[in-house]
Amino acid sequence: IEERIVEYSSVSEAINLQLSARVMQNYNDFVSGMQMVQSVETELSLIGVLIKNGRRKLQIHDQGILRGSMQITRQQRRRERLKELLSLLDDLQSVVEIHARLCESIDDDRFAEAIVQHSVLRDALASAEYRRFPGVVGLQQSMANNLTLVQQKLSDRLRVSAVSADFDAEKYEEVLKAYSLLTTSDQAISVGKELLRHVSEFIVAVSRQCMLAFSSRNESPDWHKRAQLRELCKSMDPAHVVACIVQLYEHLCNFLYRHQFLCAWHLCRSQAAEEELAPNEASFRELLRHVHTELVASKRNVWQSLQQQVSLVLMTLDFQYPALSEESFMQILHLTQLLMDEGDAFMADYQSVTKSELRRQWSAPIRNTLKTKANDYFQSLHFCTWAQLKASHIEQDSWQRLPVARNYRLLRAERLKPVLPKTEVKDQLKPRSADSNPFRNYKAEPLNASQGDHADDFFEASPANLGESPDDMDDHVLLQHWIDDRSLGSEPAAGLLSNSNRSPVVSASSVELAKVLERYCRMMGAIPSLALDIFQCVVQLMEFYVHCVLCLFVQDKHLRLLLEDLDGHVPAGDPRLPGRQDAFLNQRLFPELRRSTARTREMVSSLPLPDACAGYLQVQAPVMGNALLQVTPFSSLTSPSQLCGLAERCVGVESVRSLLTSLQERRDDLVALLPKDVAQEAVDRFFQAEEVVASQLRSFVLMNAARDVWEVPDVGRISLDHFSNTVQALRWEANSFTTSPAAPYVQNLKGQIEELARRIPCAGGGSIPFSTQCIFWGWLEVRLMQECLEVLAKCGRRKTPEALMCLAEDFRSIHQAVEQHFRPQDGDSQISQDVNLLPPDHAFRQVVNWSYLDQFLEAHGYTGNEVSTWCRSHVEYPLRLHKALLDYSLGNNQKSFRQTLNDVEAVIATAISDEGGSLLHHF
Repeated sequence: IEERIVEYSSVSEAINLQLSARVMQNYNDFVSGMQMVQSVETELSLIGVLIKNGRRKLQIHDQGILRGSMQITRQQRRRERLKELLSLLDDLQSVVEIHARLCESIDDDRFAEAIVQHSVLRDALASAEYRRFPGVVGLQQSMANNLTLVQQKLSDRLRVSAVSADFDAEKYEEVLKAYSLLTTSDQAISVGKELLRHVSEFIVAVSRQCMLAFSSRNESPDWHKRAQLRELCKSMDPAHVVACIVQLYEHLCNFLYRHQFLCAWHLCRSQAAEEELAPNEASFRELLRHVHTELVASKRNVWQSLQQQVSLVLMTLDFQYPALSEESFMQILHLTQLLMDEGDAFMADYQSVTKSELRRQWSAPIRNTLKTKANDYFQSLHFCTWAQLKASHIEQDSWQRLPVARNYRLLRAERLKPVLPKTEVKDQLKPRSADSNPFRNYKAEPLNASQGDHADDFFEASPANLGESPDDMDDHVLLQHWIDDRSLGSEPAAGLLSNSNRSPVVSASSVELAKVLERYCRMMGAIPSLALDIFQCVVQLMEFYVHCVLCLFVQDKHLRLLLEDLDGHVPAGDPRLPGRQDAFLNQRLFPELRRSTARTREMVSSLPLPDACAGYLQVQAPVMGNALLQVTPFSSLTSPSQLCGLAERCVGVESVRSLLTSLQERRDDLVALLPKDVAQEAVDRFFQAEEVVASQLRSFVLMNAARDVWEVPDVGRISLDHFSNTVQALRWEANSFTTSPAAPYVQNLKGQIEELARRIPCAGGGSIPFSTQCIFWGWLEVRLMQECLEVLAKCGRRKTPEALMCLAEDFRSIHQAVEQHFRPQDGDSQISQDVNLLPPDHAFRQVVNWSYLDQFLEAHGYTGNEVSTWCRSHVEYPLRLHKALLDYSLGNNQKSFRQTLNDVEAVIATAISDEGGSLLHHF
């Protein structure tokens, strides 16, 4: 580093030496340049002194010679400017006077004169000369403000004329004349459009004011200023909705009447102006014609604007049952219909102008909104009614038969008609006014006054109430209450049975459901656009009622067999196959009932119910449809003293048929309420399906009732299970029998049959109809026959052919006893009849006949191959019976037995897979 420093120092010294040498070489040139600069500076100073002296001398000469001439020139110019100023002041004075007259005309509301003065002032200030004066420029600016003020006042007068109840023809004509003077393109205003704008603004303002008047009060003092229309509607108490709607519709109708009046006034005034032909009013006459044309053309816009506001209000209001009562909803429906009638009358002459749209639905927006809100309201009413029907009536019903007259009908024609306030029919072409406003001083009338009362239908039997002669009343003894079972023997059963066949079987729940159906029919008539949807709700209620009756009067184990899902293949040898076959056989017996129940459960389970339903069902919101499906079986299904709730079961299933019969009687009324293009088909499909379901419901419930009566201990002397176990344990290996080993037990069973034959007609105080008793007796007989099959199966291989003959004789004896007691002969009060437990074309009809037992007995005499063929072709027999028969015929050859059993199981499994899934298909 030190070496580098030394090196740099030596270089620096060398450079400095070179610079010093060069400066010394040019020193003389540098000195001469400095001398030249100094001489130039001296000369410039001398020149400055000379200039100052010259200017001083010129000033002296100016003061002496030119001042006088310059003064004369200035005075002359001042005189000319003063003359110009005086002339300008005169012009400005006239302009100010014009402006004063303009302001005075504006203050006195002389709008036509104000427009004239404005035109004069505009022409006076049109000269470019005034643009250099700030005051005049301000006056020109004030002209625009004055014109705006005039236009604003004209607009205010138009607003008053368009919506106010007081119409001043002179003031309105003054406004029109003022508008006729606004002829320039930048000032021309469409009077018709201005009127339309004011009407639209007032429609919105009046809607807000009406909502604000009836909305719930808020603690915030300026809440009403900030609240939007939607918030006001949502905060309204449903109890005030009808009053608010009445007030709103009254104001809206007044707007329509005023618009119609303006159209008529313009027409009349235009005709009068044409007759007068005033020379200076050509533009006024032209304006009258133009405004009249605009008013007529704007009718559609006025009605559309009004409809949009009404639709907004209706869509925002909370239409939910039970917050909004059904009567209030019907009142709103009626009021809105009145408004649409007024709108149609308002648009009547507009249709004559636009012939291409003669058939146009002018009230389509309100109708669509009303349909949407009616659908929302009805859905909430439907679900709440559904929940209330289940919780307050079906679950609380004692299911005792109500004593009613022979001519009693659950549904009456007069109660199906919609009850709406009477509306005065008005001529659509007749002028309307505020005095004829249908909403003025409107008072809501009660809608249910003429619907009759169900309460008197049950416990009053006077000829006047029943519509029968006294003789007819003597023939029909109307029981005030059904007699308790314990007070009856076998003697009075015939008389009570006769009485029970006279009138329809109804329960408290069926009566309540009938009231609901009548309400729905009335709403179908009141809301034709929703008639088909409401009818579907009627179908839902009927199917739900069937489901409730099914769940109430069938034990869970039997219900599970009916509803078990058979989708999926279960192979032969699977231990689940016997249980699936039992379910398959049950479902094949009652396929339509199974479809209807599955459809109802699937549909209801996925429904989100309104929060209002939580109170009826006593659960916490939110509520799903599963809560409706939770039905507790009736308490007496296993009660021996009440024959396992036989009377209640019969009342339940027969009440379904009574409801269906009443609906059948009102078929024509239902068809009339539905749309013509689908009415007949929908009603026919409903009755066709429900008749089959009601029949299968009765058969299924009574079949399980018969099963419970035979199987529940303590109902009779012995249960069927005890009977079959006892009989199968006897010695059936003998080759000869002097008497049947089962004779004592068969005799006991006959005694039990005889006891049931006495008790059944008296069940429920004799309230079970004879036809229903016959069906129940038929299912008792079927259950006995099935137990005979079980006896054969339980005896196994040890029974000899002689034992089979002996058992067949015992079964024949039981059959004869059944026919003796369960099939009464001709008499005064009983009719012998053949009971069809299943339709004649049913695939499993033989299952309910004694031939079902006879074929099984006959198969015991077949050879092994014949038995194998017989089993594969009779899948209607349970697998345990097939197994017992195969064991009896092929038990000595286990290989053949197992092979044949596997073949039979495969056939049964295939039948379940092929046909089981079809039981889920809907109609």
